[in-house]
Amino acid sequence: MMRLVLTVLAFASIACAQAAAPGPYESLVARVKAGDTTVDYRALRDAYAESPLYQPYGGDSDDAKRVMHEAFNAQDCAKVLPAAAKVLDANFVDIEAHLLSGRCFELKGDEAKAVFHRAIAKGLMDSIIASGDGKSTKTAFVVIAVDEEYAVLSALRFELVMQALIDENGHAFDKMDVKSATGETATLFFQIDRPMAWLSKSLER
Repeated sequence: MMRLVLTVLAFASIACAQAAAPGPYESLVARVKAGDTTVDYRALRDAYAESPLYQPYGGDSDDAKRVMHEAFNAQDCAKVLPAAAKVLDANFVDIEAHLLSGRCFELKGDEAKAVFHRAIAKGLMDSIIASGDGKSTKTAFVVIAVDEEYAVLSALRFELVMQALIDENGHAFDKMDVKSATGETATLFFQIDRPMAWLSKSLER
């Protein structure tokens, strides 16, 4: 009987240890938070998309994002930073939250934290830009969330004019007609397989 009890306890301890072990996303986030801004940001974004925290169309951090935007527009960094921190707790690969955090830390004179958040934002953005040039479905930017599409438009200084969802060769794309401040027009394509797969699974529940 004692041997059975010990065996059960041993299996329970192993199960608890496995449950408590951080996944790939948590491990990569921990590395970045510890100061390693040289991580593979594509791998970080992919890990987030595979984690239980993945919400490509917004969700738990929506209220915090609203507060963050309103506070930044009001130039109130005292409110921006805690709101951005809440966004990053829910989604550490949120580019905008890192950009606004970096700007506010810069204004506060905390250059180390400003550099930290800017480096992460750049790494995340570069990993998207490296996935294609966005000029066709074959060379579309590969994104894991809607916010990434708008982050790319902002980085390229384009404004959205019209958006359409298209399917081609088993893949889903957002086709975005955009224009620049000088009136230049273009069409950009974003491959959105992961967000669409998440949405499909969510509707099945």
